[in-house]
Amino acid sequence: MRHLIQQWNHLDELLAGLKRDDWATPTALPGWTVRDVVAHIAGTEHLLAGEPVPDVDLPDSVHEYVRNPIGELNEKFVQEARSLAVEDAFADFREVVAERTMQLSEMTAEDLEAETDSPVGRVPFRRFMGVRVFDCWVHEDDIRHALGMTHHLDSGVGRFALEEIVRALPRIVGKNAGAPDGSRVRFRVKGGSDTDPSLATDVLVAGRAGLVDVDDSARVTVELVFDTPTFVRAATGRISAEPGNGVEISGDEDLGRRILESMAFTI
Repeated sequence: MRHLIQQWNHLDELLAGLKRDDWATPTALPGWTVRDVVAHIAGTEHLLAGEPVPDVDLPDSVHEYVRNPIGELNEKFVQEARSLAVEDAFADFREVVAERTMQLSEMTAEDLEAETDSPVGRVPFRRFMGVRVFDCWVHEDDIRHALGMTHHLDSGVGRFALEEIVRALPRIVGKNAGAPDGSRVRFRVKGGSDTDPSLATDVLVAGRAGLVDVDDSARVTVELVFDTPTFVRAATGRISAEPGNGVEISGDEDLGRRILESMAFTI
């Protein structure tokens, strides 16, 4: 829970420093401005606080980018919040975060281990809140990127969020990209700045794909070397990564390109 509360605080600090015009800036998310991203974050917390989904009609235009029931649910919270003044939208974010912080502080160890539905399936509530950390952190990145701000990743929350992407790599390599049995795929992430974290991990396909430690003595089928922003934005579907533009491929280029085409794993 500590990382989630820290992330909410980071978002609060960011939003408090924005100018009114900043809230209307388009983001990489189709149809959404900065204020829409904030409304989405707040809306999810309203839902988790036990509030109903807004009963609003969505315009036909949203179907150009809304692809599933979760996307439609998200859009209803965004649509409802568009009638709010910027100050009221920010106040709503702060109020629901305060409410959720109180709720989380009152949860017992048993509550945190209870199974619950989540975007990654039925998991312990604690795991679901880890997904919330990742989601809020990625949306902070959406806001910062839209406004031309850097997003320093060398923090407890940033490293926690990167681990969520690493957790998805076996599915990206094995299921999405169809890497053949016996493949070893190495991912290296170089910090885009002195404050960005770096990482290295291998995915080995042996019946099924799984994370394994880097073994420099092992034959690597393909290695992909990313800068940190490209790794994050490709994995979250904000960009299509291309060799020579924030990522380099060595080894089996065909497999490497299939992996790049399959990087996006978020809903």
